Amino acid sequence: MDSSSGECVTPCKSPPTSQSSIESIAEEIGAFHECPEEKQNSSKRKSPMDLASQGKRCARSPSFSMDSDEESTAPAAIEDAHLIRPWVDQFQAMSRRCQRNALLQLISTCGLQHVRHVRQLIEPHFQKDFLAHLPVELAIQIVANLPMADIVRAARVSRFWRDICEDDRMWRLKCEKEGLEPLPVPSERVAGAWEQTAMGNGVTVVDHYKGAELELHRKTREQSYGSVYSRSVWKATYLRRCRIAANWRRLPIGGSMVLRGHEEHVITCLQIQGDMLVTGSDDNTLRVWSIEQGKLLFTLVGHTGGVWTSQLSTDGKYIISGSTDRTVKVWSAKDGSLIHTLHGHTSTVRCMSLCRNILVSGSRDTTLRAWNVDTGVCEQYLTGHVAAVRCVQFDLDDGRIVSGAYDFTIKVWDFETGACLYTLTGHTNRVYSLLLDAQRNIVVSGSLDTTIRVWDISKGVCMSVLSGHHSLTSGMQLRGDILVSCNADSDVRVWNIRDGSCMYRLHGPNGHTSAITSLQFLDNGIVVTSGDDGAVKLWDVVKGEFVRDLVRLSSGGSGGCIWRLKATNNLLACAAGSRNGTEDTKIILLDFDAGYP
Repeated sequence: MDSSSGECVTPCKSPPTSQSSIESIAEEIGAFHECPEEKQNSSKRKSPMDLASQGKRCARSPSFSMDSDEESTAPAAIEDAHLIRPWVDQFQAMSRRCQRNALLQLISTCGLQHVRHVRQLIEPHFQKDFLAHLPVELAIQIVANLPMADIVRAARVSRFWRDICEDDRMWRLKCEKEGLEPLPVPSERVAGAWEQTAMGNGVTVVDHYKGAELELHRKTREQSYGSVYSRSVWKATYLRRCRIAANWRRLPIGGSMVLRGHEEHVITCLQIQGDMLVTGSDDNTLRVWSIEQGKLLFTLVGHTGGVWTSQLSTDGKYIISGSTDRTVKVWSAKDGSLIHTLHGHTSTVRCMSLCRNILVSGSRDTTLRAWNVDTGVCEQYLTGHVAAVRCVQFDLDDGRIVSGAYDFTIKVWDFETGACLYTLTGHTNRVYSLLLDAQRNIVVSGSLDTTIRVWDISKGVCMSVLSGHHSLTSGMQLRGDILVSCNADSDVRVWNIRDGSCMYRLHGPNGHTSAITSLQFLDNGIVVTSGDDGAVKLWDVVKGEFVRDLVRLSSGGSGGCIWRLKATNNLLACAAGSRNGTEDTKIILLDFDAGYP
């Protein structure tokens, strides 16, 4: 039945929607309010409450008509009442089983006209709009739990259902359920180095907009707020996320640039916070760049040795660096001025973890120190490792510090007392990487012994050993129970940490051909990896599939490499160079942002 009649119809079942069509569904969601009938009657559009009442009346008082050649039943009902009443009384006195048999016998003796009439009487009882009988708030809760493809189908059922599917409260709830926070304003990224592209600088950005297509794309991006945004901010937020996901997965890359700095030195650390990008190098300096303006803001000069680790405060106030000169320096992110120089370590500061105003630093002198970056005071001094500390994780709310060292052990410390709570043993070689999930008491460690271990730090025990890699685990990221690891053996592996199983090995003809240097797990189910082969690749960890190449260096395979990468939901930054002088040191940025529909 037509939705304009106010009656409810049952939507036809459609085949499951593939991942490749999600973006087209998103566009359909943005357009399903624009049916011809709605354009004509937009001024008469009723609220969900009005339509709910209409739906209830419709369901309770169905109307139907007999074919013109059928006999009218009203006079017959009066004339034959004395014959029908005893039969009805006898029917009601029967058991349910006898009633079913009686109806079967009766229907089998009826002609087509009578069967059609019975059908018209029965159908309305099975076409009640269950959603319209519920409070609107509950209907919104139900629809918000549907997959996006089903919301598209539901919007076609009736006016009331379409209004529920358009309700801004429903889209806000759906965003909250999927952990989608409001995005910053759409970026322009056309100034400075963005005026050019990364192409022609020894860099191939695979599948990049070119020439007139690029200009058209940039003009489209200038129209950042579409008609959907004017009606529903949360719906536009959801659909913008879908657009960004499509930009990552399959659409041509709309913007790229190259920032040059640190000459031929190695970029040892890379951080992104808002519009700020910070690079640290073995040339003893850090450089602070504006992403939107595509230019260098200032250079942090003061270390007398190479910078090996850095952190940015989440409030954008501090840049913190650790160096081979045995110091930690705290800089102002606003103007690059030096705020504190923290002395205490007697060897290279190799790793740091910052939580609010407390920084924990680990050093090759085998110790850790906890600093208040506001005051520059050392609040804890942790000793116990017997070899260089290589990695550290800290959660101030939880109050525990976890460190991994070249002595093959992981230690769990109490921040308040400085006591060592547990020493986790089991690795047979140096520990290079750590992850901490304090809420679930889980620590994941990667070692040169080729294994990854999952620990319960509330008990100090190993939960599982993940075996399969053949060399050093260079990076790991955890989302729920899904762990993604990259390794010097050129493999990316996807694990379930609960049962210790390897779900996928991401390799093959599209995989990296040498050691993987860095990875980042994005919220949309994809992982970005970089390698010594000078390539940046995209993987779908839900399906265990290669998605596409993003960047290739012309010197890849002959010395050019991507040292490390960082990504936000709409930006990828790659630190590139070489170990033999074949590639200039540079930062490659790719823009995946999209405007609101």
